Amino acid sequence: MTIKEKSVQNDKYITCTWDEESDCLSCKINGKLNCKWEVKLLLKVYKILLPPMLLGFLGFIIVGLNVSWIPLLINIIFWILFFFIIEIRIICSHCPYYAKEGKILHCLANHGLPKLWAFHPEPMNIFEKLGFLGGAVFFVLFPVVTDLYGLFILWNQYHTVDITITTLTGLALLSSIAGIYFFIAVRRNVCPKCVNFSCPLNKVPKEIVDAYLENNPVMKHAWEAVGYKLG
Repeated sequence: MTIKEKSVQNDKYITCTWDEESDCLSCKINGKLNCKWEVKLLLKVYKILLPPMLLGFLGFIIVGLNVSWIPLLINIIFWILFFFIIEIRIICSHCPYYAKEGKILHCLANHGLPKLWAFHPEPMNIFEKLGFLGGAVFFVLFPVVTDLYGLFILWNQYHTVDITITTLTGLALLSSIAGIYFFIAVRRNVCPKCVNFSCPLNKVPKEIVDAYLENNPVMKHAWEAVGYKLG
């Protein structure tokens, strides 16, 4: 029995990503996608996220102690609204990993977050893609803007270089480098094998996308319903 036939018969799993009986060894795209959950793949993503997150948090603390806590508050609100609510709907709910039963998301990025929305097997639409890109840009740029804001206020107050201004200058530079690293590392190490095919950063070749969809009728029909053509 082929993977496709198993997927049709096994109504416990919507996608073969979570089908424990999937014959992955005989799949023609075996090894070409990160389509099965592995802790080492999750840790790879966390490794990419860690530098911009830590540098950004340090900048928020220094600006908070010396200028204002408002940027940190804005960032906390953004994180709660975007990562816990908005991103889960506009991108995560379209991913095969989201199809697993239960209220907690098990995936290679936002692992452990609550599943507040139903699974959407169809691809992301243009508004969802723009919303995701906007959130990603804010995540990277806002810490840099905060550092620059702190530098502007402190320089206008004291008109001299001290340890705080020197630290914020270094953080602004390092946060910029970390943001560039983040996008390059994600595009190079995550996007080429990511099963969230409609993400605007995804780099999986069409023939591999088509092969995965052929093995997963629910997603295939949803994609074809909005005009996607296989082959």
